[in-house]
Amino acid sequence: MSPNPETVTSQADALAKGSTTSGDLTRTALRRAQERADLNAFVSLDPDVVLDQAKESDARRAAGKALSPIDGIPIAIKDNYLTRDFPTTACSKALPRAATGVDATVVANLRAAGAIIFGKTNMHEWAFGATNTTSSIGPTRNPHNTDHITGGSSGGSAAAVAAGIVGAALGSDTGGSVRIPSGACGAYGFKPTYGRASRHGVLPLSWSLDAPGPIARSLNDIALLLPYFLGVDPNDASTAQAKPFKEQSAPATPRLLNLVGKGLERSEEVDLAVRKALEGGEASVEDAEIPNVQSFFAAWEAILHVEAASYHQKLLADEPAAFTSVTRAHLEAGRQITATEAMHAQKLRGRFIELLLNDLGGWDALVLPTLPVPAPRHGQDRQRFGGRDVTTQDSMTWFCWPGNLAGLPCISLPVDTSTNGLPIGMMLMGRPGSDERLLNIANQFDRDR
Repeated sequence: MSPNPETVTSQADALAKGSTTSGDLTRTALRRAQERADLNAFVSLDPDVVLDQAKESDARRAAGKALSPIDGIPIAIKDNYLTRDFPTTACSKALPRAATGVDATVVANLRAAGAIIFGKTNMHEWAFGATNTTSSIGPTRNPHNTDHITGGSSGGSAAAVAAGIVGAALGSDTGGSVRIPSGACGAYGFKPTYGRASRHGVLPLSWSLDAPGPIARSLNDIALLLPYFLGVDPNDASTAQAKPFKEQSAPATPRLLNLVGKGLERSEEVDLAVRKALEGGEASVEDAEIPNVQSFFAAWEAILHVEAASYHQKLLADEPAAFTSVTRAHLEAGRQITATEAMHAQKLRGRFIELLLNDLGGWDALVLPTLPVPAPRHGQDRQRFGGRDVTTQDSMTWFCWPGNLAGLPCISLPVDTSTNGLPIGMMLMGRPGSDERLLNIANQFDRDR
């Protein structure tokens, strides 16, 4: 993390005590954004808009009418969330949306709580990539070393948090897009159970895989923000049975399965960091393998590509040149997948869920590194680890896709630093609906507790 250790939790405490103001927090965030312009973390940021929000928040607190503990705290928004006062472009030249006065549900929830909607963050075009190197405004850069990538697709959000510009930011996660950049940049990232958090107003990549989630500087911050994500939203049918956030204790000695084996290889340095982190908790930890991992990975890829191609079908046909060549190639690949192949992928998805939830026994959390290697350098197209030679894109999603294919809650937390000074993250995945319990399990392994 950067030398600026402010968390959302500490900012909320300072506001409640009157030792700072929303105006002070917002001006500091604006100054830091300018100082770290080299990160290319923001696609849209209007000082007048955010300072007006801060002024309103300070007036509420002066009148004793703060809307919530986070009233007055700047939170950045990924550029695929609709926001009423900033344009939404998904960092693409294809179909950008001007500010229309509409907020995504999660943004609306935060705004209703008084949070300062602090600009829009850079992202991989249409969230269709895990490096954050394909964007209409150029790549984001890792705050720990700007020669390295942030990972994506929520790279701008993770960079803004890790650099201490804001205490938290919003991301979206289809195959790890909250967790990947959190792991690469040394932040905390949470993907809720599918169907517990509203996707309304978040431009889709893959309807059945997408989940909105927070990126923050501490586990306490994640717990503070999750209530604004979880719960029923009439505008998103997938949340019809969603429960609101409610504290839930973890087992005294949770059973963790450390997933290893073919298809889940990682560098020795990363493996050692995760195993060392697991020794710091009070959990029962066993190694376990998943058979035929690569066939399930192929199923996730097929579903992702088909659903993305379906959403972009008309624009792809009418204005193919509006997309970058990389994104267009992904979408064209999705158009080539047959209905039979898509149905087979869904069948494999069902088998994968059954395997994780039943065949592996009564686990409380599954463990994987967030990434198999520390953040790669810009321009480095391939990664080698554990006897594997894979594309950088595939290496970024190497461990994260299972949480999306099975709809599990997932969290990435920083556990170590590599020999070249880059963060190493560990990921925990919980059972569906056990988001709050997963947070408490993760707390056992938090180096900042």
